[in-house]
Amino acid sequence: MFDVIANYFTNDWQLPILLSVVCVSIASGVLSPIVISSRMAFFSDAVAHSTLAGVALGLLLGLGNPVITMVLMGVMVALVIASLRQFTTLALDTLLGVAMAGSLAAGFLLYEYQKGYADLHSYLFGQPSLLGWSDFWMLLFNATISLLVIVLFSNRFLLLAVSRPLAQARRVSVARYEFLLIVLLGLVVSLSVRAVGLLMVNALLIVPAAASRNIARSVRGMFIGSMIVAIISGLTGLFAGDFLGLAPAPAIVVTAVLCFIVSQVLRPFIGHHVAEA
Repeated sequence: MFDVIANYFTNDWQLPILLSVVCVSIASGVLSPIVISSRMAFFSDAVAHSTLAGVALGLLLGLGNPVITMVLMGVMVALVIASLRQFTTLALDTLLGVAMAGSLAAGFLLYEYQKGYADLHSYLFGQPSLLGWSDFWMLLFNATISLLVIVLFSNRFLLLAVSRPLAQARRVSVARYEFLLIVLLGLVVSLSVRAVGLLMVNALLIVPAAASRNIARSVRGMFIGSMIVAIISGLTGLFAGDFLGLAPAPAIVVTAVLCFIVSQVLRPFIGHHVAEA
């Protein structure tokens, strides 16, 4: 096991994989408390499923690495859902269900038309072993933007999660910050798909904060704990998956869920000072 870990620090082709997983963990971990506080878990799942259509579109356009079309498709679907909320009486979960089913089905059809189902597994479940330095730089940008936005605007996001009328009464531009959060989620989800897969990425936006919330004593502690859980899950899943010959992305998610179970067991012993957001 120690040899497996050491290889990620000494081999030139494994180091970007390690750093990329850390960047994905940081971006998802810092956004996770906002996602669960705003009840946007299903929303991020719909955005993740839409990225398959972005992959297929990129392949149709002859792009070797369809990151641009993935990001554009994810952000576009997120903005369409947000816009429809303003012009329809349908419930949000209904809109999300329609968007998720439609974009996923369209993505499968386009992908099959372009190249059949070959290599589809890597987009569904992620393929960290294919990550290189170019992926790392994009994911580093992704993590940096996520950290910066949360540091600057987390209070406003949490206020919106608690009460939109209260946020408006305090002169918070609701539309502006909802737009910012939607675009940021679309960016994070789209760029993380290559590392953990579109079927797994949503778990990293939910489980870390859920685990941290069980034992955190403050909102700030919940954010820090969420990042710690995400990073521990990412590294443990990556190393254990390599050592045991398992797929890294599912191993990362399983590790995160185990962290949640441990936090749930520890919660009664922590006391009543649990973060509520």
